Order: sequence, then structure tokens, then C-alpha cells
Amino acid sequence: MRSLSVTLCSLLVVALVSRVASTHAKDSEIHWSAAWDNDAIANDDGGYTHGFFLNWGYLLDSDNSWETTVLNALPLPEFSQYQNAISYQLAQTIYTPSNIDTSDLILDDRPYAGLLFGAVNLYRFDAKKSSRYELLLGIAGPGSGAEYVQRYIHDIIGTVDPSGWHHQIGNEVVIRAGYEQLWRLYQYSFTNGIEYDLLSAADIRAGNLSSDIGGGMTIRVGEGLSNSFPMTWLTSGRTLPALAGSHPGEWSLFGTLYANYVFNDITIEGNTFKDSHGVHLVNQQWLYLVGGSYQFSNWSFSGSIQESSHTFVESDESTMFSTFTISLTW
Repeated sequence: MRSLSVTLCSLLVVALVSRVASTHAKDSEIHWSAAWDNDAIANDDGGYTHGFFLNWGYLLDSDNSWETTVLNALPLPEFSQYQNAISYQLAQTIYTPSNIDTSDLILDDRPYAGLLFGAVNLYRFDAKKSSRYELLLGIAGPGSGAEYVQRYIHDIIGTVDPSGWHHQIGNEVVIRAGYEQLWRLYQYSFTNGIEYDLLSAADIRAGNLSSDIGGGMTIRVGEGLSNSFPMTWLTSGRTLPALAGSHPGEWSLFGTLYANYVFNDITIEGNTFKDSHGVHLVNQQWLYLVGGSYQFSNWSFSGSIQESSHTFVESDESTMFSTFTISLTW
């Protein structure tokens, strides 16, 4: 019950933040998206098993807003004819060992871990590049409500009850700050309106939740790619594609290769400031992602499949999951 109370209180806080943020939007359209991650495609309940992300945001029309003031104070590359935007996020993610049918502590597998967090993202972009600053704050451990959510979902679908949640990492406030830079390196349009482009990206993040530095490449084919480019980040479903502008009938197919060096990860190594079960982090990691999207009238749908290399020394298994995102603008 305590975990559920914390979860409900967090939802209330984020709802209030959303209400305050909407007063700054003025006449701008509000963009929403809901993304769901699940590893059912791999028929495996280990590793990263579930995630839900609620995003909302809008373009910044005023140079006098606090968001623009903050952006102007941050180090950014030179932009021409740029736009600014802000988005907010509420998310919960769940991580488990491969065998969830035992109540024993599995010493050579990752710990049970749940995260509940909110994040704010500030964007500046033009036709060739896009920058994003992120600040994330949340809780890891029982306060995330992850055990309650997984047990509830497994009860509904009639699958095995996860038995080892009493071994999960302890409660810990988590924070992370990050910066991502995206470049549109090349684009080409065919006579029938279809085009393709090549993007590169680099990012750096630091905090007790996780810290890493990485980069990757994305290739896309479709229609209206220039409209969705500024929000095409390495992980599908974490941003709001419509923030950069989109039109009905636009679509894309995409593939991404990404590699990073991870310095710390609380969901693998366990708690930072207290003793808990953990395993040994693999620092050098990679992933690939393939997917597609389609824009209807004022809403869009996207889906992707992501597979990453093994993330801890005690296992050589990769992690695979799918992401489905529905976006709405009004």
C-alpha cells in the first residue's frame, strides 16, 4: 500500500506540474504521447521487462519565458532560424532477473528493480541540428510501485507470479542530467515525394540513476522526414515527434545503431548509498533499433523493436523489447 500511495502522490504532483506548464503554452498546441515498452516479443521476462512513458509538451512562442531564459543560459551550438520547445515526462520502468518463478536470491542475475520518475526536456532546433537538455528526478525501489504493477499485470494475463520482489533494491532518490545533440548529415528526395536521410547523434548523461556517454547513426526513408527530424532521438517513444511539425500521411521507416560507455547503473549494480544485491556492469554496450511511424490527422502511431548487448558480466544474453507509441495533438 505504501508503494501505491507514493505512486499516486507522484501522479498528482506531475498533474499539477502539467497544469502549471500549460499556463505558459498560451496559444501553442499541446502535444501528447504515450509509449509502452515490453519484452513479450522475446518471450522472456528477464532484464528490462516493462516501461510506460507519458509525454506532453509545446513550442515556446515567447522569448520572455523562463524556459527560453534557461536555454539561453545553457551551452548550445550556433543555430539559425531556430525554434524552442519544452516537454515533460512521467514514466515507470521495471527490471527483473530471468527466473521470476523462484523466491530465492539469484546471485548471478540482475536484481529486481523499479523506477518511477518525472523529467523535463528543453529543446532548440533548426533544419540541420537539434539539441536537448534533460533533467530527471525520481525514486528507485519499493516506492516506485513496480512490484504492485507487475503482479497486477501478471494476475490479469494469468501468467507466473513474480516471486522474488522481496530481494529488490532499496528505496533511493535518483537524479540524472543529460544532453543530446542530433545532426542531419544528408538528405535526398525522389521525384515521387519519398526521401531518405542520414542522422548522427551523441549524448552524455550523469547521475546516481545512470551515467554514460555514447553516439550513433540513424537512417530513415519516408515522407516528411524534415518535419520529424528534430525529435528523432535514439530511443523511440521518449520524445514528441509532432513538436517539430508534421502532416497527415507522413510516414517513415528507420534503423539505428548506437554504442555507449556506461559508468554506473543502479538497476544493475544495486543501490548507491546502501547495501543491496547487484551484479557487475558491462561498461561497453551497443544496441540496434528498427521501426516505423505513420501520421494520421492529429494523431500518429509508431512501433519499434530494440535489441541491446548484454549489460552485466554474469550473463551473455542480449535484451530485446518492443515499443509502441501513440501521439495526439490539440
